[in-house]
Amino acid sequence: MYSKNKGKRKFLKSIGSAGVFIAGANLPVWAINTSVAAATSGLSYKLLKKDHNGLMLIEGFTSRIVAKSGEKPFSGSSYKWHFNPDGGATFSTEDGGWIYVSNSERDSGGVGAIRFNSKAEIVDSYSICSGWKDSDLGTTTNCAGGRTPWNTWLTCEEWWKGFTFECDPYGKKTAEKIQSLGMFTHEAAAVDPKTSTIYQTEDTSSSGFYRFVPEKKINAFGELAKVKGKFQVMEIENDDKVKWNDVIDPLFKKGHQLMKRKPNKEIKYKRFSHGEGAWYHDGKVHFATTGNHQIWTYDIANETCKILYGGGGALRDPDNVTVSNTGLVMAAEDRGNMEICGISNKTNKAFPIVRIKGHGKSEVTGPAFDPSGTRLYFSSQRGKNNFNGITYEVTGPFDKLV
Repeated sequence: MYSKNKGKRKFLKSIGSAGVFIAGANLPVWAINTSVAAATSGLSYKLLKKDHNGLMLIEGFTSRIVAKSGEKPFSGSSYKWHFNPDGGATFSTEDGGWIYVSNSERDSGGVGAIRFNSKAEIVDSYSICSGWKDSDLGTTTNCAGGRTPWNTWLTCEEWWKGFTFECDPYGKKTAEKIQSLGMFTHEAAAVDPKTSTIYQTEDTSSSGFYRFVPEKKINAFGELAKVKGKFQVMEIENDDKVKWNDVIDPLFKKGHQLMKRKPNKEIKYKRFSHGEGAWYHDGKVHFATTGNHQIWTYDIANETCKILYGGGGALRDPDNVTVSNTGLVMAAEDRGNMEICGISNKTNKAFPIVRIKGHGKSEVTGPAFDPSGTRLYFSSQRGKNNFNGITYEVTGPFDKLV
């Protein structure tokens, strides 16, 4: 998260709206709120009054709370849901259910999981990665991360000595530190299923966008910690074309920012303003830069990196990113209106999908869909009282949003 000095940042109120969206015959188009109409001439899906869980949703969508910090999501489990829930993802299970994993962005760190059966009932909850205080191999300040094609979770530490750990979402194997992914202020990771290349964001004021290119494709838990490969940083040249430059020492221990450390100072790279969430979808990696309210898209095949959403609209301070089954890029706000917004596939304009009311000192984190694409999980990291996080599930016709 763009969080270490949030108290020093100027509060930015979300304004603006999206263009026209007609998402099929079964979903109506609503009139725009008058407060938003003053900022734009377009239309957007209308958010209704807050529901019983304090969420403003589009008509046809419903919500439930699945976990609260400090409480058991499942009565039969000994695991209490962690505080400061952050980045997350889902994983299918053999019984037709799924697992939602979630980081804990606290000094004590760690990663928790909730297991659902095929009826979306919670049947278990447990830890998949120990916090720093619990183990010599534990983690701290677990911010975002990324799911892998071989069904593991990469949890990323957001501090200058931070590493990435590979976790087993099914809770059977012990998490492993992945030194090949570098030591720096990690934020998120996204993996290309064709090559196992891992793309990473960095949460600093002049952050790089990195990738680890393994010598061979990875197929199972445990292989990533052993495989060798190249660690590189993105440079953007003319016409949005991308060049990848080798990083001399991703593990050099003097100097807080990776590209300012002595061995790497002369390497050319594109400086991003607080790289945050990242998500792979259909040959592209979408990632957010919170410092300038932008969403970028790296096209792997064409080797180009372009701005998908340039800021100035409904989405402010984009953080965690996810993509729906139909390709709608979505981002959670780090503050402001506490919204999850979609970026229209037709206009590249942002429109709100959900807003959390009354949580002004929190942030929206961890958006991820269940395998069917009809259930979206996310959290208010610090909740209404700036302490107790709440994790939600919103169900609805997300495939109709374009």
